[in-house]
Amino acid sequence: MNPIRKLRSLSLFLPAAGERIGTVTIGKIALLGTFFYTLTLVHVLIGIAFYFQDKARFYQYTTEDGYIEYFTSFFLLATSLYCLYKAPRMYGKWARAFHYVAAAVFLFGFGEEISWGQRILGFEVPDNLEKINPQSELTLHNIHLNGVNLNKLIFGKMLYLGVFVYFLGFPVLYQRKQWFRQLVDKSGLPLPTPLQALLYVLFFISLLLISDGKKWEIQEFVLVSFIFYAFLMPYNKSSSHPAQV
Repeated sequence: MNPIRKLRSLSLFLPAAGERIGTVTIGKIALLGTFFYTLTLVHVLIGIAFYFQDKARFYQYTTEDGYIEYFTSFFLLATSLYCLYKAPRMYGKWARAFHYVAAAVFLFGFGEEISWGQRILGFEVPDNLEKINPQSELTLHNIHLNGVNLNKLIFGKMLYLGVFVYFLGFPVLYQRKQWFRQLVDKSGLPLPTPLQALLYVLFFISLLLISDGKKWEIQEFVLVSFIFYAFLMPYNKSSSHPAQV
């Protein structure tokens, strides 16, 4: 088989491989992707192994302010900083605006994940907030209003519905609908590669082997790690090259 065709076939799995078919460039992307995807896979396997072999270690692994939660917050902060870095370098005001907004959203997620430093700094939750927050945390996603759990409604069902649309629906629409491709290109929204989408779904399903509610701490880690990968190594990289500054 023609080696150039082989390299082009990698465009299904590597961002912009179709546009840049230098073996060095593809090799670097493949190496970076392999490292990151393996990093997430190892954490998923550790979580599953702990659950079935050592429940005490599993709860220690997924506890509040524990290892997996802080690693999740790290990816949220990293994505926020990356968006902030890219924003002024993007072509077009809409792409720049999107990255500034995304930076703010991921920074908010980082703050929520660590309860805005409540336990790190050791300050108390205001009384009014404590009454509607069963976990007594300085967070919005754990608030209960009129019997509605915002965490389950907004940060659970609605969030994961949006996530699966993003990972599975958007790349297909980008390939098949010209109007959607133009919208994405104008906004600068990074899309996941088919490999990223496949791995995310496989990891998500694998964690359903865990019947304990704490599995969602690992699910959050998997989600934010793959969002970071999608922003760092997007499928539509060629449509969102940063401007020269």
